Amino acid sequence: MSKFYFDVHMHLDLYRDTEKIIRQIINHKSYTIAVTNLPYLYERAIKKFGESRYIRFALGLHPELIEQFPEQIPHFFEKLEQCRYIGEIGLDFSKNNYKGRILQTDTFEKIIKTCGKFENKILSVHSRKAEREVIDIIGADFNGKVMLHWYSGNMTELNRAIGNNYYFSINGDMLASKKGRDVINKIPLDRILIESDAPFTKDTRKNYNIMYIDNLISDLSEIKRVDKHKMSNILKGNFSRLLK
Repeated sequence: MSKFYFDVHMHLDLYRDTEKIIRQIINHKSYTIAVTNLPYLYERAIKKFGESRYIRFALGLHPELIEQFPEQIPHFFEKLEQCRYIGEIGLDFSKNNYKGRILQTDTFEKIIKTCGKFENKILSVHSRKAEREVIDIIGADFNGKVMLHWYSGNMTELNRAIGNNYYFSINGDMLASKKGRDVINKIPLDRILIESDAPFTKDTRKNYNIMYIDNLISDLSEIKRVDKHKMSNILKGNFSRLLK
């Protein structure tokens, strides 16, 4: 039986050897959502690399960059309707910046409201130190699919997100920490997806290797006490439902 690979959150455009990585993704038939951090970076990636059956670029507006690039906000909304994959978006309250938080929140609320007008949007959402606010804004009845990328909040907000039927994308750095493993243990099997967040995780900083996904599946199977083959099938089913 052939292996099924996918990666729902990685930053393809931040690597220097992008063409080599693209060949690797295609050769391994690894379904990849390549998030971007700003609309102009999304445009540049599409123009330079194009898309294929196995690579889809997501329109992004990273919360940590919104205050620095406010002129990108209207460009994001100009492109939003035509894009199915949206990310990286969300809130980041790790810095004590009141003005920045207000701008992030206003923008994220508008993104969720606009995306909710459509049925097919798939969102990859950043929520560092702002889990409660992110969940409050998205709510329980969002008209699309939500992936909380690299969730690191408390169990109360995690339970709320699980109750709202969000997905959670898991990476190697989460698996390597006690808090990350505690989070993963709490997430139902049918809500788990895998990501690399390359190049921002330890094992992907220098290069991107599809075998990283094999390691993720193996580690997940141990933590969740599920046979590796069964875990692979569960993840495949989760990914298929995400796209429906």
